[in-house]
Amino acid sequence: MFSIDGMQWTIPCDITRTAIVQSSEISGKLLNGEYFNDVEGTYMQYEVTLCPNTQQMGQYYSLYQVISQPVDGHQFVFPYNGSTVEITARIEDISDVYVRMPNGGVYWKGVSFTVISNAPTYEPTLSGAISRGLTPLPDVLEPEIGDTYTYTADGWVLVGDVGDADTTAY
Repeated sequence: MFSIDGMQWTIPCDITRTAIVQSSEISGKLLNGEYFNDVEGTYMQYEVTLCPNTQQMGQYYSLYQVISQPVDGHQFVFPYNGSTVEITARIEDISDVYVRMPNGGVYWKGVSFTVISNAPTYEPTLSGAISRGLTPLPDVLEPEIGDTYTYTADGWVLVGDVGDADTTAY
């Protein structure tokens, strides 16, 4: 069982879960042969294959309408270990099979689709970075040259501008 945008879907299904631990572009092999792995976070991916019975075709068609809408993402709740996880994610690769019966009846079956989180579900923590010997960096989108930050009990605080050493005479 899973939900999309707050709506619970009870159609029987198979769900395959993949956790993608994404490294940043500065990751790679160092001159000493060691691999530096700058992890951005873990992105969850779910592959869902529906197995509806003939009494659930209306629900099946409704779900197909929801997942095939051209939107940037949906709110999903999926099974996760003994509980659930909520992610904002996009849908990719929707497919199903059109079946024509010998008696002339037709139906669609086996819709499958891939759900990929839009943002990391899990991210490295500051204490985790420090315990691994990594340099902690402030969460600043556009720092100015010379900005200096200090980590306090209130988080990262801009201490001041030390100036650009390239234009300072000594």
